[in-house]
Amino acid sequence: MKTKKAKNLTNSEEDLMELFWEKNVPLTSVEILEFSADRTWNGNYVHIMLRSLLKKGMIKVCGTAQYGTQYARQFIPAVTKEQYAAKLVMSKGIDRSSIAAVTVAMVNEVNDTDGEGLIKQLEEIIEEIKEQENKEQ
Repeated sequence: MKTKKAKNLTNSEEDLMELFWEKNVPLTSVEILEFSADRTWNGNYVHIMLRSLLKKGMIKVCGTAQYGTQYARQFIPAVTKEQYAAKLVMSKGIDRSSIAAVTVAMVNEVNDTDGEGLIKQLEEIIEEIKEQENKEQ
């Protein structure tokens, strides 16, 4: 199975995606500006980023919200943070044969003190993959 190459996001686009993932609710450009008051983004720049993220398939329109006499589109992520991270890793030349080694490296990087909890989680993931493969056969 071939993985699609990750779309290159600018630093600001990644920051905007982080906002979407963190808030986990549909957002309008008005709300994005409110939540990002600490950034130098203006309305035009937010619209440019939203158009770019739409084109790259990172977000999708999910509704509208009324602000006074105007309507604004609401957006949600079309890709989870984990899916984006996986595509980034795969775009760096990591292939299927390296997934286990990358997983071990990530676990070591986290240095989790709840090793048993992590092992249980990984075992559950392995079972899900096995079930999925059995359904496909």
